[in-house]
Amino acid sequence: MSAQSRSTVRYLSDFDKTVIMNNFEKRGWVSCDLEDDWNFYWASVHTVRSIFNVETGFRLNDDQILNHFPNHYELTRKDLMVKNIKRYRKALEREGNLIEEAVEEK
Repeated sequence: MSAQSRSTVRYLSDFDKTVIMNNFEKRGWVSCDLEDDWNFYWASVHTVRSIFNVETGFRLNDDQILNHFPNHYELTRKDLMVKNIKRYRKALEREGNLIEEAVEEK
């Protein structure tokens, strides 16, 4: 692989949305197929779940990223975000790191 091809971002997309494709092309990114080496994958939630499924054994390379976390809904839904913050707070309290103390020190 040449230095030029290593510096060019190669992308995949599950969607044929003009706004996404135009943005990638304006950046000089090059479309590729799933069988090719790729750097960025604009994937559907279903694809991300498939990629990170334990049974597939697929691992991203250091130069590969996706547009979703495997559990992105845990971060984007307010009810689940609150649940996770409460769980994190309890874990800190068990370790003796009280959040209130950290806030009061500021």
